[in-house]
Amino acid sequence: MTEETHRTWDIIFKWFGLAAVLASALWTVYKYRQDREVDLDHQKQGAEALESTRKNELNSYIFQDQAKLYFDAARTAATLAMSKDPKRLRDAGERFNELFYGKLVVVEDRRVELAMIAYRDCWRIGGKDCWRIKENQYGKPIDPAKLFNYGPPVPDNFSLELAACVRSALQEDRGIQFGHIKEAKTTCPYE
Repeated sequence: MTEETHRTWDIIFKWFGLAAVLASALWTVYKYRQDREVDLDHQKQGAEALESTRKNELNSYIFQDQAKLYFDAARTAATLAMSKDPKRLRDAGERFNELFYGKLVVVEDRRVELAMIAYRDCWRIGGKDCWRIKENQYGKPIDPAKLFNYGPPVPDNFSLELAACVRSALQEDRGIQFGHIKEAKTTCPYE
């Protein structure tokens, strides 16, 4: 092999070596970017899962508080509608006002809010000459058929409506079923 041929082959091998080094470097950069993208995707999924868990825990806390307040409102309205004991009536009246003007406002949905307003308005005038709210939670006139099972607008009927609205809110908003009811006697007129 002549010196010229040797030099030519040497240059060819060096170029192949350089090409191999460049190819290796490009492959390393490509692999790094691809692995980094996978890592970022896993981090994003982990952050989303953590956020979802956090939201579920917060929703659980709020739901528990909401359910307690809903049940407390229905129980308090029933006490005000049915009790004859002056002390129980006074205590229930104070509790109803606390719920009406306080924490319940934060967690109640529109139909429970309307039922609370209807009850409060009737209760404040002593249960005589009460009137019904004329619009449902969507601002549309209430279907008279929804009021069929109730009698006149008096506190005990408004108490039943409030309880029915609480049941409806928990069933629809939270997906809770309280047992199989073919057709409930009490329904929420504000749906």
